Amino acid sequence: MPGFGSLYVGVSGLQTAQDALNTTAHNLANVETEGYVRQQILQGDKQYNKIGYASISNMQVGLGVTLTDVRQVRDEFLDKEYRKETGRAGFYNVCYEAAAELEGFFQELDGASYQDCLKELWQSIAELEKDPTKVDKEYFVLKASEFLQRSVAINDSIKEYQDNLNLQVVNQVNKINELGEKIKYLNDKIVGIELSGVEEANDYRDARNQALDELSKYANISYDTDPEGFVTVKIEGSQFVTKDYVNKMSYTTDSVTGFHTPIWKHEGNAEVFDLSLEISTENDTNVGSLKALIMARGDHHANYTDISSLNQAVKDSVMTDEEAARAYEKNIGYSVVMKVQAEFDQLVHGVVDMINDALCIDNYSKVDGTNNTQEPPTELFIRIGEAERYEKKADGSYEIDGNGYYKQIDECGYLVDDAGNPMLDINGNYQAVKEGATQYNRLYTVGNLMINPAVLANSSLIKLEQTTGETDYTIGQLMIQKWNESFATLNPTEEGEMNFSTYYTAMTDSLANQMYVYQGITEGQQTMAAKTDSARQEIMGVSSDDELANMIKFQNAYNASSRYINVVNEMLEHLLNTLGA
Repeated sequence: MPGFGSLYVGVSGLQTAQDALNTTAHNLANVETEGYVRQQILQGDKQYNKIGYASISNMQVGLGVTLTDVRQVRDEFLDKEYRKETGRAGFYNVCYEAAAELEGFFQELDGASYQDCLKELWQSIAELEKDPTKVDKEYFVLKASEFLQRSVAINDSIKEYQDNLNLQVVNQVNKINELGEKIKYLNDKIVGIELSGVEEANDYRDARNQALDELSKYANISYDTDPEGFVTVKIEGSQFVTKDYVNKMSYTTDSVTGFHTPIWKHEGNAEVFDLSLEISTENDTNVGSLKALIMARGDHHANYTDISSLNQAVKDSVMTDEEAARAYEKNIGYSVVMKVQAEFDQLVHGVVDMINDALCIDNYSKVDGTNNTQEPPTELFIRIGEAERYEKKADGSYEIDGNGYYKQIDECGYLVDDAGNPMLDINGNYQAVKEGATQYNRLYTVGNLMINPAVLANSSLIKLEQTTGETDYTIGQLMIQKWNESFATLNPTEEGEMNFSTYYTAMTDSLANQMYVYQGITEGQQTMAAKTDSARQEIMGVSSDDELANMIKFQNAYNASSRYINVVNEMLEHLLNTLGA
């Protein structure tokens, strides 16, 4: 009977309005839930029954309304844009934090700055040059000791921070793998629920999208959703989450430095990141905090030889200036930590060499032919791994070269190519590089230096008197002269040599400028990400006002369906009673 069919129309309205009210209540309950996406009810007509034929009408009777879908309201384009901008913000924030941390080690803005330590050392040399008495010698040794202690403390702090970045690499690799497992788990839950066709797994979709948001902070991701609802994810172009499994990221550990390098085992232990690529927005090579951590950390603890070997190669015509600059950027300059390590160590090495060489000038190391038993001059700074400056024979006496000078133990090494093989000059000879890194224990690097204990015990070992006993001002004057002379460029990408004071200023200015550049980019990217997220929230966020309006609307619809059923019921009751009479 058509009359009774009208009751089903009303019931469908009641059911649909109740579902809509439940969805609205769910939205309101999650107004403050992070990652929750507003759900929207879609309604449609139920099927129609045909009751006859007519030329001007379909003669159909509707069966009411039905809930066709409960969809999430979100914009996939904005999602991808937000995740890309978040990844870039994460990349530059790591770079900024690293530069800011390094600048703090020198305490130029707060506390006793390293520059003050340099000035005090210079002042002690100036006093030594005026009147090299025992008191002035002891004051000079004291300031030299303070200079070295401060230098070692800064170098140790940089290394410790570098090791801390290395630990963060492992933590982020583990976090990425956790998120991959979570996405895979949510994929399975979503597909399992939605295959039944009974309901949409929107809350699980919210959790999966939130996981993708978080994953985008760590690495450059791309993803696709197949018709079944599976999301597959790639990191740096490599398969990470598939329908069936997660290709977990792993890492190798360098046996010398202990530094970790992320790899893909499923791709034959290929490295996750290609650090040879130019960093640019166009190529999306500036995305993700994990890559930034690896770049900021670098691949080794740098020292002055990373710069001096390239400069020596230019002097020996093995490299052009442009080739040396490119090699520096490839091996050192890309890392804010290694860059500062190498530049700072070059400064310390320059000061140490200048003082040691002045104290051991040829006038004092030339051997008197009539008296080969005299002791060679004494260094103020000695190498922990190689304390002697001069070569010794088996019997303990010192070696003499052909010109009658004590033979120095050289900081020797050879210029090597990318494969690690010694490079040859045009005559087929190995290209010797003074101050090479092949024998660390022979380097005058800040990590391998100490004040000569003998000088600490007896400052008179610093020879500032002639053999006649008269005061000799030569050494003090030489140190003053060398202090003010240019000794090195900041690095192979810069032009113009500087003295110690201007070098340090240029080094700290360069670091500060780099920090401010990273800070500006970070703030810009964070602003861009926030604007994109704001646009997302306008679409997918829950507005309590809108939801309350919807609740009133669906409540009215529920009441209207209820009244409709009452009217149909009264009509049917009247017809039945009338017919029964």
